[in-house]
Amino acid sequence: MNTLDCPIIKFNVLPDPEKPVCLNVKYDKNASFAAGSTFPDFMVSVISEDNNIIKNINPGRVSMKMWEGQSSGNRVPANVTTLGCSKVKDGKDEGFFYFRDKMVPERVGTYSIQFAFAIDKTNILSSEQIIIDVVPNDPVQLLPESLPATPVVSNVRTVASRTLIKDLCLHIKDEYNNRTGNDLVGKIIAAIKSCSEEDTDTPVFQGKVKTIEFPFNRGSAEIVNLVLAENSPGKDSTEYILEFEADLPALAKPLEPYRLSFMFYNDFKKQQRMATLTRERDELSKSIAVYRNMFDTTEQLVTEMKYQVQEAETRQSHLKNELKKHQIDIPQTNIFQYVDSLIKQKMLEQEGVKKSPRRSCTLSNYSKDNQDILGKIAHLAQIEDDKAAKVISWHMASDMDCVVTLTTAAARRIFDETQGRQQVLPLDSVYKKTLPDWNRTLPHLRNGRNHFRPIGNPVFARDLLTFPENVEHCQIVFGMLLGDTIIIDNLDAANHYRKEVVKITHCPTLLTREGDRIRSNGKFGGLQNKAPPMDKLRGMVFGAPMPTLYSTLSGQIDLLQQYRTAVVKLHSVNQDLHSQLQSLNTPEMQKTKQELAEQERNLKLIEEKLGTGSPPKSGWQPGRETRTLPVPPVSSLGPWQWQVCSPLGQWGICPKHADTTWHND
Repeated sequence: MNTLDCPIIKFNVLPDPEKPVCLNVKYDKNASFAAGSTFPDFMVSVISEDNNIIKNINPGRVSMKMWEGQSSGNRVPANVTTLGCSKVKDGKDEGFFYFRDKMVPERVGTYSIQFAFAIDKTNILSSEQIIIDVVPNDPVQLLPESLPATPVVSNVRTVASRTLIKDLCLHIKDEYNNRTGNDLVGKIIAAIKSCSEEDTDTPVFQGKVKTIEFPFNRGSAEIVNLVLAENSPGKDSTEYILEFEADLPALAKPLEPYRLSFMFYNDFKKQQRMATLTRERDELSKSIAVYRNMFDTTEQLVTEMKYQVQEAETRQSHLKNELKKHQIDIPQTNIFQYVDSLIKQKMLEQEGVKKSPRRSCTLSNYSKDNQDILGKIAHLAQIEDDKAAKVISWHMASDMDCVVTLTTAAARRIFDETQGRQQVLPLDSVYKKTLPDWNRTLPHLRNGRNHFRPIGNPVFARDLLTFPENVEHCQIVFGMLLGDTIIIDNLDAANHYRKEVVKITHCPTLLTREGDRIRSNGKFGGLQNKAPPMDKLRGMVFGAPMPTLYSTLSGQIDLLQQYRTAVVKLHSVNQDLHSQLQSLNTPEMQKTKQELAEQERNLKLIEEKLGTGSPPKSGWQPGRETRTLPVPPVSSLGPWQWQVCSPLGQWGICPKHADTTWHND
């Protein structure tokens, strides 16, 4: 079998600098995540195939997702909280997206965070999941494991009738009801306080003592068999406060004591009768508090929805006015059909502009297989004006083929690969202190005023350059190679300009739009100072940027797409508000209001029998018996998700925290 020899073709597949492949997330990995505190700043960037940061990305396409627990693999559960990025300060850090001042969940536990970049409507690029442990915040209060019923006691001989607490476990908790203080050791001091300063006949504990101490260890204390003294002093049919105060030397700030109201009677039979009424009152107080929370939450939801409608109307109106500035008027009817048709038309027009012929550099660029290689100088800048492009390209002809690198090492590698035939310019070897100030004024200006009146429209050559990317690096390159070179209309104007400038300062090189050059030493004339026609430059000319019409159309398309989204949003929030308002007048809601009114009447009757005007000050409190879970913010919830607590114990929205749910255990 014969084999044929054939030439070996080597080719290099270049990475796509516009194709996103991963997200880079930076944050303080040593930070602690205390419940209810603020996350450290997250800095996110989108990385391309060539391992560089992709810029010019709409911040709305980058988001932060958070949920409780861990997901298998890289899957994101349905019930996640989605947060947007913060505004970039002063327009700096292009390509970086910051997530600042985001709140840590209020419930202790393990949470997952993942950042996402919407490549298009169907493809999402996600970061690796960040697993965090939310720990309790600072201890602030002393609370029981479960709230006891209001004690009703008397000073009779029977111990059971004098027992304030049979068994109660107290824990230290933070302001979000998370248990904490496991490392604290000390004691709990129980004392009885009067609700009235005039009442000095305060009951005492068994043994005729005013205070009793209980050991506190590992964040908890067991209060067992707390009994009043037989024949204890105290005013009949009076409410007193049983106060538990923590004495913990390691805590710099004292905790809020736990207070439990109790009713005191001198008569055993009356005590038994009132104990039954007190239990009924406690149950009614619980139920009424749940109902009131439900109505408060519903009112809060309606207020939030009205605010959303107002926001959506403002957004739509703003975008409509912006479109009018572009001579685009939106009709009152068939909005979606009109906008979709106009977007399609603008996109076709934009595509036509993109494909229209324009000046381009035909010099082959150097392979950017290394992030330290910026490319050849001819490809780093673009110039809109044809005359300026011709004369500047000719003036820089000896530099156009030079490859610019960030490091000397990269430059040396290119030098070796080309056996020294390729010009290279490493930027780490440039002495930057002698570079011209990019914002310097023309030499005929002194203190903001003309020293003389120039002719010929002089302008710095560097100000005619636009840089598609790597702006800071390109400013170094062209600042060094072009310096303060000035472009002016013609040779007569150039000679007049130079003659006047040298009276006050040094005059830089002058290039004319007709192709002449006056060197900084004043020399002009001859073939070496006259630019040839454009076709003689053999493609070594700076390309033209995309026409202004292209960016105008891009802006119009973006505005139209935003306007369409705003119309959809307004329609959605209006529907949600209408549905919610209708739900307030349903038979079920009317029945709920009647139930509340009935319970309030019954509570008032019981209070009259008990001889008190209100429930005990530290009886059942809804906020003390809630559990908080992170859920999507109000703006992302539909009406069906706003189920509110009823006496049956359904899930709902906590009135105190609009971004947490609560449940009556």
